[in-house]
Amino acid sequence: MATKSIQRSLKLIKGYEWQYWITEKWNAYTRRREDMFNFCDILCLDGKRTIAVQATGSDLAKHRDKLKENPFVLPWLTANNELQIWSFRKLKKVRCKKATYWHCKKTDVLLVNNEIFMEERK
Repeated sequence: MATKSIQRSLKLIKGYEWQYWITEKWNAYTRRREDMFNFCDILCLDGKRTIAVQATGSDLAKHRDKLKENPFVLPWLTANNELQIWSFRKLKKVRCKKATYWHCKKTDVLLVNNEIFMEERK
């Protein structure tokens, strides 16, 4: 079973009508979840682009640091593929004390002068 952040990401991806494949798998030997290249939970195709999505909860800073140290990220971006971090957190609706919704913050992982740079989407 996929993690909740992956399930929330899939809901958005289906709304975009992208083709996708869940690349995070359970390794019974190590008893851990493993991502493709240690950074890709979901691989998406939108017809013109290949996008790797790293889905997470509210621990965005930890994933940013992890991606900067990952040896697979630079070749992925050099091959003109895209990488995005989608982090989810629960927010309260305005004017409502109890109603909440899940907000997705998207961060693009870019290659600038052969260095990894991260930029939040507006």
